[in-house]
Amino acid sequence: MIRIKKVADSLYSAEFFNLPPNLDWVKPEWATPVPMSCDELIRELLARGFHQTDIGDAFYAADPDWLSK
Repeated sequence: MIRIKKVADSLYSAEFFNLPPNLDWVKPEWATPVPMSCDELIRELLARGFHQTDIGDAFYAADPDWLSK
């Protein structure tokens, strides 16, 4: 599961969990080292093999207006 967080107006961070992220003690298997723009983060996630639909869903959950940025 990808979890994206809106950090600033147009910057986002992401984490990938192999287990449900609602378990507070579970550490992500991968996380962005620094906040990134939408385009940078999408390129990074695609390069890591994540599906475009999953990326879009995670962005929407973090920021329903993300496409306008």
